This record gives sequence, C-alpha cells and structure tokens, in this order.
Amino acid sequence: MKFVRTSVVIIFILALGAFGLSKVVYMRNRDTSVPVIASDREVLEIPCDYTEEQLVEGLTAYDEKDGDLTSEIVAGNFSRFIETGICDVTYVVFDSSNQPGTLTRRVQFSDYHSPDFTLSDSLVFEEGGGSYSTVLERLGAWDLLDGDLSDWVTATDTDASYQKSGDYYIQLEVTNSFGDTSSVSLPIHILRSDSNSMEIDLSSWLVYLNAGEEINPADYVEALYDGDGRSLDTNQVTWESEVDPQTPGTYEIHYEASDGQGRTGETWMTVIVRE
Repeated sequence: MKFVRTSVVIIFILALGAFGLSKVVYMRNRDTSVPVIASDREVLEIPCDYTEEQLVEGLTAYDEKDGDLTSEIVAGNFSRFIETGICDVTYVVFDSSNQPGTLTRRVQFSDYHSPDFTLSDSLVFEEGGGSYSTVLERLGAWDLLDGDLSDWVTATDTDASYQKSGDYYIQLEVTNSFGDTSSVSLPIHILRSDSNSMEIDLSSWLVYLNAGEEINPADYVEALYDGDGRSLDTNQVTWESEVDPQTPGTYEIHYEASDGQGRTGETWMTVIVRE
C-alpha cells in the first residue's frame, strides 16, 4: 500500500512538472503582438459606386510577428450617417494567431444626395379612374447607396378624392439604411370624365434637377395618341412650365394637346429642384 501511495505521489509530481514546463514553453512562444492598422488620411472620400480597392485606399497593416498584413485588411459595416453623406467604417485584420487589429475611419461619399422618388406613370386620372392603390403602384424610390427603395416608400398624408375632379396631393417619405430620409409632396390631378380624348405620353413623369440646371419640356414629349390609340403628330403638344431652376422646390410642367376638332388632352410632369 505504501508503494502505491509513493507511486501516485511521484506520478503527480511528474505531471505537475510537465504541466509547468509546458506553460513556460507556451509563455515563451506566445504571440503577444497585436496587428495595427494605420491610415494616411483622417477622412476617405469615395464615390457612391466605390470599389473594394477604393474603400481600403490609404490603409496599411503590420504585425511584429507576421510583418505586412495590408492585403488582409477587410472592411466591415458602415455606420449610420453622422452628417448627410458622411459616416464611419470599421476595418479589421487578423494575424496568424487569429488576433484582430481594428481601425475606424471616417468616410465621405463625394457625390451623394438623398434618395430620389420615381414614377412609372403619371398621377393624372379621370374621375373614378384612379385609386390610392394605383398611385402607390406607380411610386418608387432609388438611392445611390442602397439601390431600389420602392418597398420602403410610405404615404404619410393625402387629400385626394378620386371620384371628383380637382388638384390634390400625396405626401411621401422614404429612409435608406444610413438613416437619411427624403420626403416630398407630389401633385395628383383628377380630370372630368371623358375630358381627355387625346393621350400625351412622356418619357419621364418625375424629373430631378440640381439647382441651376435648365430643363427643356420638349425633350420629354414621347408620343401623342387619339382616343382609339392611333399615333398623332407630337407637334400638336404645347406646354407651360412653372419651373424655377434657381430655387429648390417641387414644380410642374403642364402639357396640352388639341387637334382643332374639339379633341383635347392634358397631363403634367413633376420637376423637383434639389438644393
């Protein structure tokens, strides 16, 4: 029995010594350096259609054990906007011991503007011919960073009565993933029944301009049809524009057509001048 106890003690001491030796070896060989990412600029300016190469431009990464790790840098997610078009992005790089190094850098999108609304067709209807759901089907939104935001468009207010002729509006909002919200009040026109015996087709129903840009209404006249769908000469189309390209706001261009035989048609295009 004494021999057994002695053997157990000896084995325990040897195991303890081996464990201690392994800890010493581990501590001596342990990688205590953490990779460091550095940037040669405080703010990175990139276009909205940036490439991955542009996103990591000006960055270097170094680790005392592994050396240069610049090619291993990975960009993470963007933060929400701090100011319009300005946010932060966090970068990370791992060394051979799987230890991370991180850096957060400010990014400015040089050509960014808030999301635009889109229209696939006019917001002009005859009495009883339109509806709230029809208007929503024609609405969309596009963002330079997120792309299509049509599913995120919400109507916050409207006074439209689709059974009675008149001029109405619908108030819209859309927000992108960076927290930037666009809002607009778009006009809706309800015409008297059978008052539109000619159809004016435009290439766009909603146009954005930067302040100072000019617009030529004639450029958007696509086609003119009679009540049976036959094509007519677009020279019969005239227009009246209220657009002030120097002043940001929402405007309309009113298009009319007449064949001199009592048949007429009208429609509107909305123009938004950005700040």
